[in-house]
Amino acid sequence: MLLNRIQKIPFEKLSLFTVLLYIISLFYNLHFEPLRLEEPRRALVALEMLLNNNFIVTTLLNETWYDHPPLYNIVLALSIKIFGFNTFAIRFPCAFSLLLTGILVYVISKKYISKNFGILSSLFYLISADIYFYFSTIAEIDIFYSLLILLTFFSIFHFYQKKQYYHLFGFAYFFISLAFLTKGFASYAFIVLTLVSYFLYEKQFKRLFSLPHIIFGFSALLFLGIYLYVYSIYDDLPAYISKMWGLTSSRTVLGRGISKLAIHIITFPLNFIAVLFPATLFILFIVKKGQIKKIKEKPFLVFLAITLIVNFSIYLISPGAKIRYTYMLFPIAIIILTYPFYLQMSSESWRNKLFYSIIKIVMLLVGSALIIAPFLNIYANPTYLNLSLPLFGIAVLSTFYLNIKTTQYIKCLSVILFFVVCRLAFDHIAMPIKANISKNNLHKSYAEKIYKLIGKEELYILSNDNMTLFLDIPFHFYQTATYLEMYKKQIVSKVATINKKGFYIINLEQIQNYTPLYIFEINKTKLALIKQL
Repeated sequence: MLLNRIQKIPFEKLSLFTVLLYIISLFYNLHFEPLRLEEPRRALVALEMLLNNNFIVTTLLNETWYDHPPLYNIVLALSIKIFGFNTFAIRFPCAFSLLLTGILVYVISKKYISKNFGILSSLFYLISADIYFYFSTIAEIDIFYSLLILLTFFSIFHFYQKKQYYHLFGFAYFFISLAFLTKGFASYAFIVLTLVSYFLYEKQFKRLFSLPHIIFGFSALLFLGIYLYVYSIYDDLPAYISKMWGLTSSRTVLGRGISKLAIHIITFPLNFIAVLFPATLFILFIVKKGQIKKIKEKPFLVFLAITLIVNFSIYLISPGAKIRYTYMLFPIAIIILTYPFYLQMSSESWRNKLFYSIIKIVMLLVGSALIIAPFLNIYANPTYLNLSLPLFGIAVLSTFYLNIKTTQYIKCLSVILFFVVCRLAFDHIAMPIKANISKNNLHKSYAEKIYKLIGKEELYILSNDNMTLFLDIPFHFYQTATYLEMYKKQIVSKVATINKKGFYIINLEQIQNYTPLYIFEINKTKLALIKQL
């Protein structure tokens, strides 16, 4: 019988099969949906970095764009260079960073707890709902940034256990310097808070004044100084620093006020716990008497708890903080939450029964919905998608069957497989549907029509606005410009006057004696394509 054969397969081999399916789910149909949210802006900056061959100063429509430092844009540009000028290339680094973070969680958890725990904790991190079904599908900066911060944290603990202090400070400051090059000055708070709090706990505060710390701390400052000096050669350094600091301070209580802070302190921790799902349910196991004591017996988990508390506190008092800013704390929280569950996996307690009952209800609801959906009047779905829905429904119900017929590790893997099947169903069904919704294709459609008219000829944006106003041309035109630069492999530049031959995008109200070749609308502003002979 198939079930008996599955139960005889070693947990490690079944885990490998699960991981392979997971990898497929991360990248399957990743290119389908048009760029959205902040994706077009990040893509445009990376495209212009590549086309300008300037990896220091970031630009938007060929004008300096004071935003984050350039590292993530360099990563995006490298991905574009490898995979081509397409949406898959733009989204690949984010999804790949998630996979690397999962591997990192496995390696460190395996070393300091056990192999099976490493597998479980990494997989439960990888399927955390907020990241897996949403942010791993877009070209956001936060998962890549979180990987660098997590490497900083783990370097501190790992090399402290080995008493290799040169390695500790060397690697920690190396990764935090890369983090600075990704999101700016706020990155240094992570290493300061973690080093101070952990060394205080270990009664090793004197290590902060040791030669290794002085050497590598100074090296990090030197690296920062060199980077800022190089930047000053290319552009306005005071304006750049002011903008980076403004991005950080705008999210604190100074930028948001006391009233928003009070609400934030209540809602933010609840939101944080909720988006860890399904690991959220492991709270059932951690509240059992004696579990905190067992966590304290593991130096690794104690370090993670200290790191989580001191670093989460910064976001707790920052009303402008968003959940995605805490992604580096997701694996830490999930490792801590998974440990009590791991210890109680073999028990027949009400906690286990309740946990799996909740999961089985979700499995049944999702599986039934997928099977029934084709028989409902849902006309938005293409026919082939309707036909595939029951197949995914059967796959989901198979994970349900596996769950009720197995125990311990295999039973736990059935939960992971359920989420992976759901993500594959999402990739196969939801991605094409969203790609076919006209409003999602608006800017892509504009760009395709303009590209057909102008081909590889020069295109300019006529506007006297600076990069913060955009009165003549709506700011969201950059979404159209992103596709234009991908198609043309040329920069679309913003200019103040029509003084060169070529095509121009202008505000329709400023058209004067030109004949519009194409008229379109963005944010209720009508724009026109014209040609200067």
